[in-house]
Amino acid sequence: HCNAVDGHGALTLTQSLMRSCNDAMMNIASRLNVQTMLKWQRLFGLGSRTGIDLPGEATGLLFTESNMSQIDLATCSFGQGYSSTMIQMAAAYCSILNGGYYYTPHIVRRIQDENGSTVRTVEPELVRTTVSASTCEFLKQAAYETVNGGTAGAAILEGYTVGGKTGTAQKYPIEEHNYVISFMGFTPVASPELLVYVV
Repeated sequence: HCNAVDGHGALTLTQSLMRSCNDAMMNIASRLNVQTMLKWQRLFGLGSRTGIDLPGEATGLLFTESNMSQIDLATCSFGQGYSSTMIQMAAAYCSILNGGYYYTPHIVRRIQDENGSTVRTVEPELVRTTVSASTCEFLKQAAYETVNGGTAGAAILEGYTVGGKTGTAQKYPIEEHNYVISFMGFTPVASPELLVYVV
């Protein structure tokens, strides 16, 4: 069981995401391997700088093939055991909202002088593709279901279609029961324009 002490019973993948079922994620990871998990983490930009136009960007910290155990693989499947920055997570999430296209994140779209004339325009920079458009559509729909029937019901906003995912990370030392709670949501679901990440 996970936080549902009586267990969830059999779940579909969508229901597993809606209910944040760590057991389901570990089950999926057990069918993968360390190399595959690390490949996907890197593909989504974890463990490396995004290139955002801010100083001092961190890389986060991932396991390597030589030090990731089966237990680490299991905990990584539901987002624990490695560190990432909020920018990395937002950029990875946006690649799903963008149909599988990962772009370099930027702070501004354009810079203007005191007269309102554009000094510099920041054009989108495609870095790579992450997953297929059909996978992105599935994940967006699962995120919508997570808000409208799963763990993220507090994100329902009248007049908006919202999709999103909750997160809970346990901090060390584990005995102190300290947690970092997060939510990453987007709107509108059919054609996302805005992503909000709250920790």
